Amino acid sequence: MGVLHFDFMSDKLGYQTNIYVILPECMEKGQAPKGILYLLHGGGGNGLDWMRNTAIERYAQPYELAVIMPEVDGSCFYADMVHGYPYFQYLTEEVPAAMEGMLPLLQGVEKRYVAGLSMGGYGAFKWAFNKPDYFTAAANLSGVSFVVDLMADTSHGLNGKDTIIECNWGSLEELKDSDSDSKEWIDRAVAQGTKLPKLFAGMGTEDFSYDFSTAYLAYCKEKGVEIHYEEMPGGHDWNVWDAMIQKFMAWATK
Repeated sequence: MGVLHFDFMSDKLGYQTNIYVILPECMEKGQAPKGILYLLHGGGGNGLDWMRNTAIERYAQPYELAVIMPEVDGSCFYADMVHGYPYFQYLTEEVPAAMEGMLPLLQGVEKRYVAGLSMGGYGAFKWAFNKPDYFTAAANLSGVSFVVDLMADTSHGLNGKDTIIECNWGSLEELKDSDSDSKEWIDRAVAQGTKLPKLFAGMGTEDFSYDFSTAYLAYCKEKGVEIHYEEMPGGHDWNVWDAMIQKFMAWATK
């Protein structure tokens, strides 16, 4: 497999940023991959996290997936920030256009997947719910929750939470019922009868957000939104995410 580091000036962001790309061996022979996996990092992370903390290059090879790992601000929650940068537009518009434009063998790929951990898991579901026709399947690893409730809760140690809320959404009131509200995604999809991609959620049973996750999953079940759920012993950590990304790829590509 090949690895590319794409360092470029983003039109949406107005600054230099990075995208890391894993290319399957079939592309070296002039063959298109069987799918594209957009892989999102978590809060405080960067585009190299998945390669540094998992064997994602090896995991993706049997499925002949191209893996695209963009980089965003570590506390942006993949939002078009009120005080900051339009990260959701960057992720959902500029990144696919740049990658599929630069690499012609990606242009005809029909199966697309998105996954992420923690903040990136939230971002993966946000992308999948807001642009459902684009994806075959989406995975949220340790980021399944009602984001308004998570941000309003004071029992967990999310550093700089008030600043995150203000910069990304303005206030909790402005977050509620917006395109960034993870409850609104569900309600809107149900009301509109939206055909969603296959949805996967993974979680460690000792994760600080476990109770938030069970409430979210119960609400999805009540509303008829089907999510394949896996859990395992572990916390909010790479042991869980390393195992769960393997489970997701095996499940999503069946």
